[in-house]
Amino acid sequence: MKRTHSRTSIFLMEIILNLLLFSILLIVGLQFFIRTHTLTEETSQLHQAVAGCKSVASAFENGSGSRNDFLELYHYSVNLDNKTLLFLDSGFQECQKQDASYYITITVNDTKTEGLKKAHITCSSADHRVIYSLTACHYSRRRVSQTHSLKEVAL
Repeated sequence: MKRTHSRTSIFLMEIILNLLLFSILLIVGLQFFIRTHTLTEETSQLHQAVAGCKSVASAFENGSGSRNDFLELYHYSVNLDNKTLLFLDSGFQECQKQDASYYITITVNDTKTEGLKKAHITCSSADHRVIYSLTACHYSRRRVSQTHSLKEVAL
């Protein structure tokens, strides 16, 4: 009788160790999948932010280089003293302020170089966490008038 009792206890100990091992592996595996899901969402968010900022930068570079370009192109944009705000919903589509989950801030600066303007474009979440930012440049064309000779322009 004692032999069956010891075999039963060893068998129970083995089952307990197997359960413990599987629970540890389950916890590690769940953490891995949760982290992967979080990284996927962050990557998608970054991709959308980059696309939105590039679109705004393209509008600035190909437009007249003023904030009025954004007001004409984006219907729900707001022009503040030195900034322009574009409001985006959770799908990164233009929306009104109350529906916004993200926003793009555009600050246009004149530089010391004549004909050059720079715009600092930042995409942020509603909790003011910066997702992506870039700087775009706009060069105004300069034309040589007929009264100036090419030699004067080169100087």
